[in-house]
Amino acid sequence: MTKAFPLQYEREKARKAFDILLITREQELKQLALDIGYPATGSDWQEKALLFCLDVNSCYIDLSRNEMDDREIHKCMTLMQRMAQDRPLIEQQKIQDLAYNIAEDFKSLYAKQD
Repeated sequence: MTKAFPLQYEREKARKAFDILLITREQELKQLALDIGYPATGSDWQEKALLFCLDVNSCYIDLSRNEMDDREIHKCMTLMQRMAQDRPLIEQQKIQDLAYNIAEDFKSLYAKQD
C-alpha cells in the first residue's frame, strides 16, 4: 500500500483485503477516481481512490459526532466540495454513497483477514 495508508491498518492484512476488493470493485474505484478528478492510470491510482473512500467514510463517522475539531471539519468540507464540483445533488449523493460503500467493503474484508 502507499505510504499514506492509514496507520490503524496492518500492511499485510490491508494488502490482502485490498487485493480482494480490487477483484470485485475495481471498475467502481475507477469510476469514482474519474468522478473526483483523479487519473485512473499510472501507479497507485487504486490506492489513492481507496484512501479517498476511507476519508469519506471517516467524515461520515466524524459528522455523526458532536465534537469535531477545525481540522476535521475543514478536511470533510474539502472532500464534499471535491465530490460536488458542478454536479446535481443526485450525482453528488451517488459519489458519496459509492465512496462510503467501498470503504465499508474494505473494512469488512480487512476484518476477515487473519
